[in-house]
Amino acid sequence: MKNRYSLKFNTVIFSMVLLVVFHILSFLPQQVNADSLSKGVTVSAFDMEGENALPLSAVEIEENQTALDVLINATTNLDRDLEYSVHEEYGAFISKIGEAAPPTDSYDYWWGFYVNGEYQSVGASSYKVKNGDNITFRIINGNSEEVNVRVSGVDKSGEVILDETVPVVTGSSAYDALKIAGKTAKINIEATIDSKYFAYVNNIGDVELGEYDYWSTYLNDGYMQQGLSGEIVEAGDHLELVVESWTPTPPAEGEEDGEVPDTGAEKPGEDENTIPDPVETPKQETISKQKLDTTIKSTMQYQLNKGNLSGFDFVAIKAAGGEIPKQFVEKLINRIVTEKGTFRNVTDYERIVLSLSAAGIDSTNVEGYNLIEKIYSNDRMTVQGNNGVIYALLAFDSGNYEIPSDAKWTREKLTDYLLKQQLEDGGWSLFGTNPSVDITGMALAALAPYKDQPSVNTAINKAADWISSVQDSNGGFSNNDNGGDASETTAQIIIGLSSVGIDPTEERFTKQQKSEVKIMSEESTSSEVNLIQHLLSFKQEDGGFAHLVGGESNDIASTQALLALVAYDYFNAKEKGTIYQFAKPTIEIDPSLPLTEEPDKSEDSDETVEKEVEVQPSENENKVEEQTSNEQKEQKEEQGHRLPNTATPLFNLLAVGGALMLIGAGGTIVTKRRQVNKI
Repeated sequence: MKNRYSLKFNTVIFSMVLLVVFHILSFLPQQVNADSLSKGVTVSAFDMEGENALPLSAVEIEENQTALDVLINATTNLDRDLEYSVHEEYGAFISKIGEAAPPTDSYDYWWGFYVNGEYQSVGASSYKVKNGDNITFRIINGNSEEVNVRVSGVDKSGEVILDETVPVVTGSSAYDALKIAGKTAKINIEATIDSKYFAYVNNIGDVELGEYDYWSTYLNDGYMQQGLSGEIVEAGDHLELVVESWTPTPPAEGEEDGEVPDTGAEKPGEDENTIPDPVETPKQETISKQKLDTTIKSTMQYQLNKGNLSGFDFVAIKAAGGEIPKQFVEKLINRIVTEKGTFRNVTDYERIVLSLSAAGIDSTNVEGYNLIEKIYSNDRMTVQGNNGVIYALLAFDSGNYEIPSDAKWTREKLTDYLLKQQLEDGGWSLFGTNPSVDITGMALAALAPYKDQPSVNTAINKAADWISSVQDSNGGFSNNDNGGDASETTAQIIIGLSSVGIDPTEERFTKQQKSEVKIMSEESTSSEVNLIQHLLSFKQEDGGFAHLVGGESNDIASTQALLALVAYDYFNAKEKGTIYQFAKPTIEIDPSLPLTEEPDKSEDSDETVEKEVEVQPSENENKVEEQTSNEQKEQKEEQGHRLPNTATPLFNLLAVGGALMLIGAGGTIVTKRRQVNKI
C-alpha cells in the first residue's frame, strides 16, 4: 500500500513538473519582428473642421472584413467612442466617431466614407477592405472641394513611368493622390502598411528594383516630412517618387550580419555586479575651434553657391553668420501675399515665422497678416503629430513674440502637451508610441528655453539617456528607412543636445568604433567617435554634406549639418545662447508700400539701381533651426522596415512557474497524509 501511494505521489509530482516546463516553454521568447503587417489598412476620421476625430492608425485585417470592422478595431485600440446603428436594408449608419458628430438639427451633414481618396457610394459595412487601403471618414454635406495635384514617378535610369495631374478631395493624403494617379494611369501601386510608418511604397508598375533600391518620396522638390500617409496635399503640389539606392554598412568585426551593435545596455540575465574587462582605447581627440570655423564657412559657401535657395536655406546661412540674399526674403513675402496669409497646415505658418525671424522681420505684421496669431489660435495644431507643437514653440521663441494669456495655444500649454507626449523610454514620436531619434532631437530644441523648469529638466535628461542607448558603435543612428545611417539624424541630435546645454562629445555620446569611419580630424587616430566627429564623416570636398557616407553633397543634409555645427559652436561659446532665438524683430512690412521701387536712373551712372526691402540683421546673433531633418527621410518609403524584436520576460515566468509547482507539491503532500491517516 505504501509503495502504491508513493508511486502515485511521484507520478503527480512528475506530471506537475512537466506541466510547468511546458508552460514556461510556451512563453519562451519568440523572435517576433514588429515588421510590416501581412495584410493591413490605414484608417482615420475627420470632423467638420478637418480636425482629427480618429488619428491615423494601422489595422491588421482578415479575409472579408469590412471598413466598419476596421473602424471598430481602430476606435477600440485607441479608446475612442464609436456610435452607429444598423439598418436591416441599408446597413450601418455612423453617428459619432471620437468626439465628432454631424449636427443633430440638420440632415444635410453625414459621415462620408472614402477609400484611397475616392468617395464610396456604398456603406462602410458593405465595403470589403483590401490590403493597402486607406480608409477615411469625414463629416460632409455633399459639397467636397477638390484640388489638383501632380504625381510623377521616375525609375533608376531617369525614365518617367508615371506623370498624372489628378483631382483629390481637400484634406487628402499624398498616399491618396498616388493611388488615384496610379488608377488613372492604369499603373499598379504596390504598397504595404506598417504599424509605425503606415503606408510605404514597394513598387510602382513593373519597375525592376535591385536589392538596395527603394522608392524615395519628394513633395515640391523637398524630402517629404510626414510620409505618404501623414502628408496632406494642397493645390498645385507636386508629389514625386524616385528610385534611389543605399549601400549597407558591412557588419563590424565579431558581429553577425544584422546584429544590433552593443550600446552598453544591460542584457537580460546579466549580473549587474559583473564588472567587464577593461578595454584600452586611445584618448578621444577634440575638434579644434579652427577646424570647426573652417567647416562652417565652407558649408555656408556651398549653400550660397547652389543658387536655388528656399526659406530654410537662408535660415541656415543666417545661423552661420552670413547675409541672407534679399531676393529670397522678397520671394517669401510674395508667397504670403499670394496666399493671402492663409495656409492649411500649422507647420507652414511656423516655418515661415522662423524664416522671417532670421531675417529680422516681425511676423505679427507682414503685409497686414499676423502669422503669430494664426499659430496660437490654430485648431489644427496636433493634426501633424508632435511636429506642430515643436515648431510652434520654436516659432514663438524665435522672435520673443508675446502670446495672449487666453490664447488657445500658449507656451505653457505647448510645453505641457509636449512633456505629456514623451514616451516611457525617453524619446518622442511623430505619431504613436514608436520613438523617433529625429523627433526627439527636435523636441529637445523646442524645450531648450524652458530647461530650468524641473519637469522639463527631467524630460531632457531622460531623453539624453535614451539617445545614448540607441546610438550605434559608429557614432550615428542607423535606420533602414533613411537608407542607412543618415547625417541629418546625427545633425538633429547635435542641435537638440547643444541647445539644452549637453555636450554632444561627452562620454555618453562617444562610442567605440567597430567599423571603419572616416574622421574629419586628420591627426586623430582614435578608435572612438563622438557625434561631432561622426557628422564630419559626411563632409564633401565641395563644402556640402552627404545624406549617407560615400554619397554626394545633398542640399538638405548640408543645411542640417550647417545648423548642427553652428549649434555646437554656440554651445562652446555659452554666452551666445541657442541658435533658435533672435532679438525681437523690428521690421514691419507696410501693406501700402510696394516690395520694390521702380528702377531709378542716376545722372552720374548708367547702371539701374533697384531698391529692395532692407533686411536688418538681428542685434543678437542667435539663429533658428531648419527642422526639415531626417524626419523628412524617416518617412521615406522603402522595401522593408525591421522593427525591434519583442519577447516575454522569462525570469518572471520561471518564478511564477516555480511557485505554482511548490504550491501543487504542498497540496499533494497534504492529500497523501490525509489518505494515509484514513488507512
